[in-house]
Amino acid sequence: MADSRDTAEGPTSKALACATAIRAGGALYILAEATGLEEAYYGADAGIQAGMIALTRQREVKHDIICSAIDDCSSLSTRYPETTAAAAFFGAGILVIRMVLVLIGEDRSDVSLQRINDKAREAARLWPTAIDAGAQSSLVEFEAACQNTAVEVLGHGGARALREEAGKHALVYRRAAQALR
Repeated sequence: MADSRDTAEGPTSKALACATAIRAGGALYILAEATGLEEAYYGADAGIQAGMIALTRQREVKHDIICSAIDDCSSLSTRYPETTAAAAFFGAGILVIRMVLVLIGEDRSDVSLQRINDKAREAARLWPTAIDAGAQSSLVEFEAACQNTAVEVLGHGGARALREEAGKHALVYRRAAQALR
């Protein structure tokens, strides 16, 4: 299990934050694609993937990719149509992605894993419909369960296992977004 004293700058917190972004990204990609914004989303996602790869391989984060991804988040925030059913979720979800990018891209940041997880649950509360995720019928319940599972997976299997688990959980987000179409 993650040490509660782990700082926001620590690799454990950064890996858990990337997993949070990967999960939400399952829905964000579908929503961006539905409005013709997939190219900007690809850029934002590239930053998250670069961060997770750097963490799993214990390498330096490529700051140029992170900076470009942050710019793509800004573009997505301003260009996503406010009239869609999931507009509130999309805005909050892109903020989660941006917060994760700031966390993984800076040595010192006022962004913490706790703030990211809180914002991810807030975004999930904004999801406009019920979901089917086994024991959970709402996205906020699912996200809370995923956050707990992520700590266990990272502790037992490391960053690669966490990345795989986040990818599986992203599929639930993706299916929820596809159901809105």
